[in-house]
Amino acid sequence: MYQSGQTVMKSRWIINLLLIVAIGILILVAYFEPGIDEQAEVPAITKLKKYQLHRIHLNRPVRDDLVLVKTTTQGWVIEHTPELPADDYQVNALQRLAEQETVRSYSAAELDLGQLQLDPPYATAILNDTAIEFGNLDPLQGLRYVRIADQVHLIPDLYLQLIEASYTQFVRRRLFADNTRLARIALPGFTIAKTDQGWTVDPQQEVSADHLQQFVDRWQLAVGLNIQAADSTMEGESVELVEADTGHSVNFVIGAREPELVLVRRDLGIQYRMGGSGGSLLSLTAPEPNDQE
Repeated sequence: MYQSGQTVMKSRWIINLLLIVAIGILILVAYFEPGIDEQAEVPAITKLKKYQLHRIHLNRPVRDDLVLVKTTTQGWVIEHTPELPADDYQVNALQRLAEQETVRSYSAAELDLGQLQLDPPYATAILNDTAIEFGNLDPLQGLRYVRIADQVHLIPDLYLQLIEASYTQFVRRRLFADNTRLARIALPGFTIAKTDQGWTVDPQQEVSADHLQQFVDRWQLAVGLNIQAADSTMEGESVELVEADTGHSVNFVIGAREPELVLVRRDLGIQYRMGGSGGSLLSLTAPEPNDQE
């Protein structure tokens, strides 16, 4: 009986050992997945990274060339007369082109570049010194042919519409740069100024300190719905805003009040369409909920 008990115990020990080994093998199989190849990393069309870009030159047949430059003090700007602040969202969309993954690639020598509208190219985006030439669409998948040096890539058609856009679509839509603080706002009919005691209104009006701060915030954070070229000689009611940190004065002309507020920067040759709620920038009265939509 004793020997029989030892045999049973030994058998159980062997079974447990085999179970442990089997579990170990299953863990290794799950971890290493033998027979399943690792998915190859899809290469980008350039070796550039977004953060490395400092100059973007767009050459397009439908419009004049557009050049965007990254500065140390103002961020991205548009080379223009005069120089214009660039919209971060639009620039970021263009920068993604540098890291765009290719769907398929071919040697340029093996293709009829003229048939693909790559010789000459339809449009070109030059990122730093890397030229990306745009051709036509692949009719089967709607992918765009682009050429870089001796390689032709097929990529999603995400960039040509942006490349062909007017320069005004690349202008920063915010009236002021991030973190700009105002010290004075002079409007038709009244002026708000910052003093040691807080905001004051001239002539005096019955308005709370909170409403005054909200009014100033509306100007500091104001964003145009649309930007267009404007006549630099336009006349009209004027608005002057003084920045607190620099003392720099920014001047607008009120191009229209109805059906929407239009603010003209004559010094930049552009105008901002502020939408139907833009009237809240001209009145200390708190805007109604329906007016903010």
